[in-house]
Amino acid sequence: MFFNDISVKKHLKIKETPNYIYIEPHPLLRKYIAHYTILFPNPKEMGRCSDNIGDLTLIPDCSGCIIYTYENSDFLLSLWGATTKTVIVKNDVNLKKIRFFIEFVPGGLHAITGIKQSELCDIQTQVDEVDKCLYDSLNHAAEIANNADDMVSMVNRIFLEAVEKNNKQHAVMRSSLEKIKVANGVLTVKELSSSEYVSQRHLNRLFNEYIGINPKMLLRISRINYSINMLKKAENKSYINASQIFGYFDQSHFIHDFKQICGVSPKEFFKNMSDFYNELFKY
Repeated sequence: MFFNDISVKKHLKIKETPNYIYIEPHPLLRKYIAHYTILFPNPKEMGRCSDNIGDLTLIPDCSGCIIYTYENSDFLLSLWGATTKTVIVKNDVNLKKIRFFIEFVPGGLHAITGIKQSELCDIQTQVDEVDKCLYDSLNHAAEIANNADDMVSMVNRIFLEAVEKNNKQHAVMRSSLEKIKVANGVLTVKELSSSEYVSQRHLNRLFNEYIGINPKMLLRISRINYSINMLKKAENKSYINASQIFGYFDQSHFIHDFKQICGVSPKEFFKNMSDFYNELFKY
């Protein structure tokens, strides 16, 4: 199993930390998959916090993921649909577990499975309950891969075949998602529907099918995730200036929206950043 050798070729790595390796998917999959991530314990920290594991709050990103979890010579293969609210998990990164994440971009999970995504929104389940054929393929890959490079190669092939088989891309959705990304979520549903020459009602139907949520929620979550990533880089976290840069009417609107999405105010978030996780490479 690849879990016994998690080394990755340098040219495939997006970023590496003592606990994470972020890996590029195949170029033809980048409009569906943001990245693969291997999460593993830091040998220097293993066991130190086993009696006092804290919580980690995951910020919603509307996209979903598939997760291999390897522990005690066995592994699980789970699936999360698009998330619209925070999820609290145990921050057990330095215990004896290795995880391999397949992190989709919004709409990516639909391209792989062909399933109406509103049925999976805010759902955590096992892959075989959603797509038995996909489960068998991913399960087999984990069993025969000798190392992480083998695993990435096989998973790329599985997803390329799945995308070709489902063939369920939609021109309006592709264009809408690109516009949202370019605008960092600073758009209205009316502007988006007008630019695509479709009604807001039709756009809502498409978003529920392909993303799992309505466009208004995706715009809000995109904007908040983008603001988090930008403020992380800023030395002076001025929420007054931020509200204007990120397209909010004023500071109070920004703080209100931030709290609605993240569960805490921006001040609390940045004061306790280690207690939160948001995607670095999707927004």
